Amino acid sequence: MADSTVNISEKVASEVVKKPDASGKSTNTLEVRAAADQIEYVVNGQVVHSTPKNGPTAKTDGIYGIRVNHLLEVQVDGLIVSK
Repeated sequence: MADSTVNISEKVASEVVKKPDASGKSTNTLEVRAAADQIEYVVNGQVVHSTPKNGPTAKTDGIYGIRVNHLLEVQVDGLIVSK
């Protein structure tokens, strides 16, 4: 069985995402809050989107992952999984 990805939301720009500075770098804090019936997507402390916990996002308990575009350099610090 081949791995596949499913888009759960359209890409939408947000004012809370910090843009790269003159050196081409920026730092953004990302968080995903999976509650009993919905999932919140948080950037720099502000909820930017939420989805119902069904369909492709129905099975999220105890699972985490990181998917990054090949054109980015990403450093992950402080990865925390909590219930």
